[in-house]
Amino acid sequence: MGRADWHLRANASVIFYLIAALISGAVQRGEHNGQPPWLTVHLLLLGAVTNAIVTWSDHFVSALLWTRSQNHNRQMAVIVLLNISIVGVLVAVSAQMQEFIVFFGILMFCTIIYFLQGISVAIKRSLNKRFINLLRYYQFASFFLLVGITLGVINSFQDHEELMQPRLALAHLHSNLLGWVGITVIGTLVTLWPTVLRTPMHEQAIRAAVIGLRFILAGTSVSIVAAIEDWQILSGFSLAIYLLGASITLTPAILTMRNKRPDRPGSWMLLTGAVGLGVLLIADMALQFTYTSPEKALTVIEGHILLLFTFFLFPTLLGALTYLLPVVLGRGPALNRELETILSRGWKWRLLLLPSASFFMFFNNLFVNIGRAMVAISLGAFLFLVLMAMLKSARYRVPSQ
Repeated sequence: MGRADWHLRANASVIFYLIAALISGAVQRGEHNGQPPWLTVHLLLLGAVTNAIVTWSDHFVSALLWTRSQNHNRQMAVIVLLNISIVGVLVAVSAQMQEFIVFFGILMFCTIIYFLQGISVAIKRSLNKRFINLLRYYQFASFFLLVGITLGVINSFQDHEELMQPRLALAHLHSNLLGWVGITVIGTLVTLWPTVLRTPMHEQAIRAAVIGLRFILAGTSVSIVAAIEDWQILSGFSLAIYLLGASITLTPAILTMRNKRPDRPGSWMLLTGAVGLGVLLIADMALQFTYTSPEKALTVIEGHILLLFTFFLFPTLLGALTYLLPVVLGRGPALNRELETILSRGWKWRLLLLPSASFFMFFNNLFVNIGRAMVAISLGAFLFLVLMAMLKSARYRVPSQ
């Protein structure tokens, strides 16, 4: 199976969950002042984002190690098992079937261990050791997902009135968002950002990434423990440590803009997502210092969960896919350029609509629904373009000489 054919199949799950989330968000009434319900949020985070990370991690690992992609049978096994467990968890939690939550949670846990083991094997077999420290980001991110899965399963047995429920929920959120998603994105940007800009990586990028990872790991770990123990002040300091680590890691990437500024759709959206991550980290840090109870902090976070998508996740995901899909789905320079043109259509509107939608989240239900509509239009239009690009790639035939 060629690279383009493989990515057509592997990325189908990401597109499926994004479409399912759009449908879920449209048919279900919002919670917490119009914010999306649990199912929609987890279709996006557990479904689309997790599948995107697992699918693209192999691409980046192979690129950084200068090796051929890992065995496709192994990769497909990971994707199939992962999605069986994701669908199982979504159904089990929605139907409140505790035994199935545990079963599918264990299946997901084992699948991520299998996925993590594949990265470790690729590192050991590679002769190129230059970027190994950058791959530690993927390994530690996977570890925190294992922690997040465990906390999620334990939390499913807690009633909302129980003392530990909000604490476990906050720890679950920070483990998954700061650990699994945040560490993966930050580590990927070290090499992806200069690649998207088409400029050499800064000479201090790897060294800064090694130093920054230490602070990021410390901040994530302390935030989880502080949430469980209800140490709000310590939780706030942990996010300051995390922000410091992210700043150290990404400073060389920022310095590359002295040589080349963003000039393409993917680069502008990735920059928007990176700035959004910093804004959200500062807001979360202020939240932990301000609210004296985990219940209040959790309520505020759940009541503004859409900001996570509009400020950070959607710009980052759409920016990465805008750049990467033409690279992997193209079957030659001509098709690469054609796919890039397709995915770039209307990118300025998406860049405008996503952050702009964030400002509607601070008002009443009517304005929140306007913001949700803006997000749905932007995401829906991009998914339509992705489907067009995937269909064109699937139908493409190399011209005969």
